[in-house]
Amino acid sequence: MATDIFSRTVNYGGAFSADGVTIAFAGFGAGMLVQKITYSYQQAITRLYEVGSADLYLVAGRTQGQSQLARVLGPSAILASFYTTYGDVCNAAGNIIEFSANVGCGTEDVGDTIAITMHHCVINQLGVSISAQDMIINESLAMIFLYLTMGGAAE
Repeated sequence: MATDIFSRTVNYGGAFSADGVTIAFAGFGAGMLVQKITYSYQQAITRLYEVGSADLYLVAGRTQGQSQLARVLGPSAILASFYTTYGDVCNAAGNIIEFSANVGCGTEDVGDTIAITMHHCVINQLGVSISAQDMIINESLAMIFLYLTMGGAAE
């Protein structure tokens, strides 16, 4: 540990690079032009109180997840197939999105990978916008998913 000129302790914690981040849609390869992905996963928790007691009980309810993707639409033959597959609730069993990242710098395999997988995804909202300045067609997708798993370095 080093101390800087302001008497602050400086401890180098390591480095990582965004070059090792990937997103994969089950059944689809490159060409999705994803610009941004966000997701949330929550569980319902109910608090139960007993009359005449200070006891508090927690009851775990069902889980649910949502995801939003921002993409650039391009001349890709997979676009219609993607909408058909991920937009059809009857295909939910095979609709998986995996977000993974190598721990370390660069794209080389450094041994540890963190993978977050959204299972049973279905598109439930679609939006498109275009700006006259750049003429890029932007798409926003909202999806629901049933559950989230995490594997890799954190295991």
